[in-house]
Amino acid sequence: MNLCLIDLAELTHGRLQLAAMPPLDGVLARVGRMVLSLDRIVEGDVFWHLVYQPGDLETAFLRGASGVVHSGRPNEPWPGRFCLQVDDPIAALRLLVERLDDFEEQFSSDPSDLKVLQLCATEPSCIPLPTCGRSAEGQWPRRCRRQAA
Repeated sequence: MNLCLIDLAELTHGRLQLAAMPPLDGVLARVGRMVLSLDRIVEGDVFWHLVYQPGDLETAFLRGASGVVHSGRPNEPWPGRFCLQVDDPIAALRLLVERLDDFEEQFSSDPSDLKVLQLCATEPSCIPLPTCGRSAEGQWPRRCRRQAA
C-alpha cells in the first residue's frame, strides 16, 4: 500500500507541517518505512517519536528521516522534510494500524497482495522474500528482505 503524507495525516488525525521548502511532491509525497528507533533510521524513513528526548527530532533529520511523527509543541522541519504532530503517538500508531487493516480488508482482492506495515523496534526480525529477486534498495547485497516489528 502506498501512503502519501496527506493520507498519513488523515489516518492519524495529525497536524501536518511541511518545511518552508517542502518535499518535492508536497502533501502527495510518499511515506517510506516507519521506524521507532533512531538507530534504525536510513534515508527516507519516517521516525515515529514515542517518548520525548531532547534533540531526537534533529537527530532523526540528521540521519536522513524524511519526516517525524511526534507529540508536543510544533517544530519546524528541515528543508524537504515534514513533521506530523499528534496528540498521543502510541494511540496514533494504533489507530493507523487499525485503519490500514480495515482498508486492506475492503480493497484487497488477492490475499497475497496484502502489505505489511514495516516497523522497526530495537531488534526486528527479517522475513526473506524468496520471489522478490532484487536487492533491497542497496541496503543488503542479498535478496530483498522486509523487517517485521
